[in-house]
Amino acid sequence: MTVEIDESVKRQVREIFGHMENKVIAKLFLSEDRCLTCAETKEIMYILQELAPEGKLEIQEFHREDNPPEITKYKIEKYPTLILQSETKEPMVIYSGIPSGYEFGSLVEDILDLSLGKVNLKKDSLEKLAKIDKPIKIQVFVTPTCPYCPISVRMAHKLAMANKNIVGEMVEATEFPELAQKYYVMGVPKTVINDGEVQFEGAVPEDMFVQKVLEAYEKAK
Repeated sequence: MTVEIDESVKRQVREIFGHMENKVIAKLFLSEDRCLTCAETKEIMYILQELAPEGKLEIQEFHREDNPPEITKYKIEKYPTLILQSETKEPMVIYSGIPSGYEFGSLVEDILDLSLGKVNLKKDSLEKLAKIDKPIKIQVFVTPTCPYCPISVRMAHKLAMANKNIVGEMVEATEFPELAQKYYVMGVPKTVINDGEVQFEGAVPEDMFVQKVLEAYEKAK
């Protein structure tokens, strides 16, 4: 399947990426035989690279069949997996499954945020998140046709950008049904924190999202 992106969308993305300042690194983990959407995800990333200013979006490919050490380093178990990082930091902003449909917009916005090194969160939220000194993993289950899912995905990723102890991961539920079944994903978005210690459905406001993360943090103490 070939990825088709409307020319008007490409113009919008090019305009957004025109504000990029620092390089963003996209680590793309692929597999030839354990992957439903690896080819399409790869195609999306190289289209975005073409739309970004030269040298501002670097793509690094890692193939499961080559057994690169990065698979162990980042504990990669799902394919495709995309990890976005700024040039100077390694926030764990993750996409497991294809970032298509409504999540394409999340991907574009994440790349810009990482390039600018800015997190659009309330001052109060940033102060609360700064106290987190233990690992917190936020997984947001989505489908490409869910219009409300990007709100939760972007929130999880913003929190990961705000605190190095937080991992924010989008999980495309239909690509990883066993994981969706494990957490009883009946509707999306569904957010699962620290392997189900805290979980909730729906796109919630920033204050509530941060509170749920802090609840998981207190349970982890």
